[in-house]
Amino acid sequence: MLENYQLPLKETTNQLLLISKDGIILDAKTNVFKNCIGKSIIDLHPFFYSLIDLLTLKENTFNFDCINLEIEGKNYTLDAILHTNIEKEHSIFVFQDLTKQYTLYQKMAQRKNVSEIKKQLLDYNNTILQEKETFKNTFIANFSHEIKMPISTINGFTRLLENTNLEQSQRYNLKVIKNTNDKLNTMISDIIDISKIETNRFSILPIRYNLIEELNTIATIYTAKSKEKGLELHYTLDPNCPKYVVGDKYRLVQILNNLVGNAIKFTQAGTVALKINCVSTNNNTAQIEFSIVDTGIGIEKNQIESIFNGFYQINNNLINNNGAGLGLSITKKLIHQLGGKIQVNSEIDKGSIFKVFLDFEISQNQKEDEGEEITKIVKTTSKNDFKILLAEPLPINQKKLLKIISQIKNCDIVIVDNGDKVIEELYKSNFSLVILNLKLPTMDGLDTARFIRHSDYKEISKTPIIILSEKPSKKEEAYCKERRVNSYIGKPFDKSEIIRKIKYILKKKQAK
Repeated sequence: MLENYQLPLKETTNQLLLISKDGIILDAKTNVFKNCIGKSIIDLHPFFYSLIDLLTLKENTFNFDCINLEIEGKNYTLDAILHTNIEKEHSIFVFQDLTKQYTLYQKMAQRKNVSEIKKQLLDYNNTILQEKETFKNTFIANFSHEIKMPISTINGFTRLLENTNLEQSQRYNLKVIKNTNDKLNTMISDIIDISKIETNRFSILPIRYNLIEELNTIATIYTAKSKEKGLELHYTLDPNCPKYVVGDKYRLVQILNNLVGNAIKFTQAGTVALKINCVSTNNNTAQIEFSIVDTGIGIEKNQIESIFNGFYQINNNLINNNGAGLGLSITKKLIHQLGGKIQVNSEIDKGSIFKVFLDFEISQNQKEDEGEEITKIVKTTSKNDFKILLAEPLPINQKKLLKIISQIKNCDIVIVDNGDKVIEELYKSNFSLVILNLKLPTMDGLDTARFIRHSDYKEISKTPIIILSEKPSKKEEAYCKERRVNSYIGKPFDKSEIIRKIKYILKKKQAK
């Protein structure tokens, strides 16, 4: 009888049951239900109880997907269609045995779910690690003043002791303390720099400066250090390099100090070369290549990438490598922050070549400004009633502020250009007032102010402070006042306001 139904429903995987309206199987073409002709569909499986009431309906179609049946101890998964009352009032149950397909699908879905769970777990772990790293970096960046404060205090009291009568053994011990503390200060400064870069709190301080003079100074310093170790430093400077550029000179000096210092450190005999070449100039930009070449121990090829990782050190019995392994890591990060790139070529026992490429804005004014370099100059008056320490990184602002402050009678003025120098000067002598630009290199204005207020040396902690802000705001002013800053002045600097606030503080201090 099923021959009458096979043509319209013909499909290679189709299996069929011809069912009367009473639920009796009249004919069958199936591998699943064996010897079922003449039986009631209820006897095949409990699932068919749900079909009995449907068999009396005329010309309806019902779809059943993913039916799970256990027949004679074997599990099947079927997709089925029931057509009721087709020709002579019989119903036909058409189904496909898709057990293999569903099993494969479930396995694939399970693998996908496992894969998705692993991915989500990996993402979660990465998020946790990132949060932990961010917390660590933020903690270090936020508490940099707390970390540097004891070190700066040790340095300060060391300088005070140096000016006292000490026995030779005491002076030697003091020198050991000072050298050890300087190394610790360098390591912590590097850690703070890395943390600030990774928490997007790192700032570039572009100023106009004499590039040639800075490079010559670096060469002079490391020529002397090379001689101390029995090495020669070869220094060459391309005459096409612009004299005055606009950039962050403090970071350039830091980069070259790390690279040239490393070259000397890892060279036992021979030479170290510092070569500066102007690669190209375009309108107001110059690309300059800094090459540091040594005849030192060299680096294995498989180690070259690793040397830029934090706390990585090259193990060599010939080298007293007592650093923290942060120099090259911070150097690479600084170069990238400045928009440059670094290349390394090295060969074991023959030496290394480090090349740094940086772009500089060429200053429109290439003439030397008279009196531009005034940092650390002291303006001495006849009475010396007051002594003011001015910390300002930009030479042009140094000149403007010096001109304004000089109008106040009986004042000595000491000018420095970064936060660390402020601390040095405070331990050298007592100041009536400290004026700090918020944007100071090495240790910014607020960190320097915190150090002053938390100093164990009472003559320092009580020093009045004025903060200078490039981008003033009420919120920033309130923040400064909460940290016991005496006064706050924002740009554009008003001559009368500066003089009035300085006079008020000096008069108040004098009254005490």
